[in-house]
Amino acid sequence: MNEPNGNAAQSRIIAEQVAESAITLFAARHPELFKSKAPEVHPLVKWVVGAVAALGLAAMIGGGTWLVSSVSEMQVTLARMDERMASGSVRDSRVDDLERRVAAIEMRVEQ
Repeated sequence: MNEPNGNAAQSRIIAEQVAESAITLFAARHPELFKSKAPEVHPLVKWVVGAVAALGLAAMIGGGTWLVSSVSEMQVTLARMDERMASGSVRDSRVDDLERRVAAIEMRVEQ
């Protein structure tokens, strides 16, 4: 009973050795099939791409900073404009009152 199991194990070992030898021989005869599909990238190209990526990142960070500071400055400017407009309505009534008084004085002087 143990004999068929022993023969099967030996047959399996022999088959694995034959398959491994066949694969090794095939790979030795056809090296072009096992070459890397990705082309080799020149180191200078890698450095240039890295530098461009770093500059792009710096530009994005700078642009974001500029955008945030611009929006903050716009908020301050709008707040100042609102204050001026609110106080400007008082000035307008004063100016209108002064213009009316000057016109009245001019009318008296002309008569």
